Amino acid sequence: MRCTLRVGVGVTGVCGVLLLGLGIGAIFLFDSLLRDQIKKNEVIKKGSYLYDQWSDIPVPIFMQFWVWDLLNPEEVLKGEKPAVIQKGPYTYSERVVKTNITFHDNGTVSYLQPRTFTFLRNMSVGPENDTFTSLNIPLVTIAELIENERDIVKDLVSVIERLAQETLFMKLTVGGLVWGYNDSLLMDVNKLVPGLLPSTEFGLFMGRKTNGTDGVYSVFTGNGDVTKVNIIDTWDGQKSLNYWSDDPYCNMINGTDGNFFPPFITKDMRATLFSTDICRSVEGEFIRESSVRGIPTYRYEAPERLFQSGDINPANKCYCQNQACLPSGLLNISICKQGAPVIMSSPHFYLGDPSLVDSIIGMHPDPEQHKVYFEVEPLSGILLAAGKRLQANIYVKKIDHIQQTGNVREMFYPILWLNESTFIDPVNADKFKSQVTNNIKLMYGVEYGMIAVGCVLLIMFIILFARLRRRQSSTVLGTSDERTSLLNGDTVQ
Repeated sequence: MRCTLRVGVGVTGVCGVLLLGLGIGAIFLFDSLLRDQIKKNEVIKKGSYLYDQWSDIPVPIFMQFWVWDLLNPEEVLKGEKPAVIQKGPYTYSERVVKTNITFHDNGTVSYLQPRTFTFLRNMSVGPENDTFTSLNIPLVTIAELIENERDIVKDLVSVIERLAQETLFMKLTVGGLVWGYNDSLLMDVNKLVPGLLPSTEFGLFMGRKTNGTDGVYSVFTGNGDVTKVNIIDTWDGQKSLNYWSDDPYCNMINGTDGNFFPPFITKDMRATLFSTDICRSVEGEFIRESSVRGIPTYRYEAPERLFQSGDINPANKCYCQNQACLPSGLLNISICKQGAPVIMSSPHFYLGDPSLVDSIIGMHPDPEQHKVYFEVEPLSGILLAAGKRLQANIYVKKIDHIQQTGNVREMFYPILWLNESTFIDPVNADKFKSQVTNNIKLMYGVEYGMIAVGCVLLIMFIILFARLRRRQSSTVLGTSDERTSLLNGDTVQ
């Protein structure tokens, strides 16, 4: 009986040690196997799961616009603060299918990324032809361009504007402002000086509603080095921009196109992407662990320093374009938008200088609604949710000889703000889980299950071994007492 008990205790201990060792070993083995599998799958090549997701983005993408409707245009011309209310959202579905896909011998693939937008009335507050009062951007643009010209030229332009019955503020439709409309001032100028203007139409996103592209991308496929997959090699044939005063930092083209990131992301890494909307690269900072439809993710957000003034953040000095730096919260992108005085910011001047919010009646910055964020599954680098929020503003001031500017105060006038967002749908979430997440959970379950069983068996071994030792001690003590009694001449009655 004792022999059997000893054997049982020994077997329990050996099994516990073996399972614990196998569990710990499995962590390293499975982790290595998992990484090898991801390295094989996370390469842009025809026929792969990643290629299908990359070339024809399956998850729903929405573009929403909120326009700023001016309530007191006459008072603004007299020098008072603008009072505005936002109207929106006006929602569009966004379709992205890569075209002209060409693989190159240097481990890169080039492509165009046309986008098509379809209006969704059921997700909008009104139709595209809703009207509102906004700034006459062509007038302001021309006034800005000729401000330093001779007085006679200024007078001539003023006559042209009067003939066209121009005003500083005008009624526009939502669709016209966003996608383009025939502008009377541009048409008159084109008649006077044929060929001077590239178009008589104006729109903040003109030419982008149907199959509009933002340049030729060339990215690394990840073949040979998966940590470089989807990292931009060149954009429009350039390895760097030429907008920002020949400064190498501001002109860097860093990161991905924003569709997905390289695998094996850690919390101390920054997720970097290049945005043609603001003509620069953007770094997202890790905020916290999160989840999207049950899939573990890392949440990243654009930091405050993104639009911080060069007077406060020296790294942004090159965005000042050798001029006085703008207040924090603003980025002048006129240099890459055909000279239009467009100033980008976060919606409602979120994270901007307090003076910006104070200058416009109706600004109510809210972190939850106005911050830029994206959620990434860290092992694969796949983007599962994102919200890109930006506001377009125009620099306005009184210009002598341009009577339409009246006594308007100097300000950064908000035109509209947008939210380009995505959130993986249930069908694609389940597909992703079957391809990635469930396998990871299964491997982790096996690993930690073996460790847990091993620990239980070791605890049982320790308990049983301790009991066996106590039983052996009791037996030895009893035998010793009997021998002592016999030696003392005691007899059993």
